[in-house]
Amino acid sequence: MRDLKKSDRNRVVFNDTVSGTKIGVYYATPTAAQVKGYRQASIRRQGNKVVMNTFDPALKYGLEIITGFDEGVFGYDGQPISADPISPHFRQDWKMLLAETASDIVTLVAQVAFDGVRMDNGDGALSFEGEKDGEVIEEALPLAKS
Repeated sequence: MRDLKKSDRNRVVFNDTVSGTKIGVYYATPTAAQVKGYRQASIRRQGNKVVMNTFDPALKYGLEIITGFDEGVFGYDGQPISADPISPHFRQDWKMLLAETASDIVTLVAQVAFDGVRMDNGDGALSFEGEKDGEVIEEALPLAKS
C-alpha cells in the first residue's frame, strides 16, 4: 500500500562502492511542484532533438529533498558527521559536503524519489518502474556490474 501522507523520513539504502558499506539516506516526499520542476529541467529541446540533462536537476532537487542520513555512514577527515542537530557529530554544512563529494548519492536519491528507480536489495540490480496502460511495469536496467 502506498501511504499518501507526506513524510520527511522516507528512507532508501544504497550499497556504496566507494566505502564498501550500506548507506541509508532520508528524504522528504517530493511535492508536485518539485516533481514538475525536476522533470522540466531534465528534458530540453535542442533543435530537432530532445536532450536529457539528468545530473544537474537530480543534484538540485536531490539536495532539496534529502533530510538526513543514518548515523555513522559519512565522515569528514576520519571523524563521523551527522545531519541531526542534537548529535555531537552534527555538521551545519552537511548538505554542502554531500553536494561536493557525494553527488553520486544525492543524484541516486533524486532518481529514486522522482524517476521511480528503486534499489533492489537482492542482487543489487537497479530497476525502473513506470506505468503503461495504467499498469505498473518493471524492467531491469542494462547496467554493467563492476
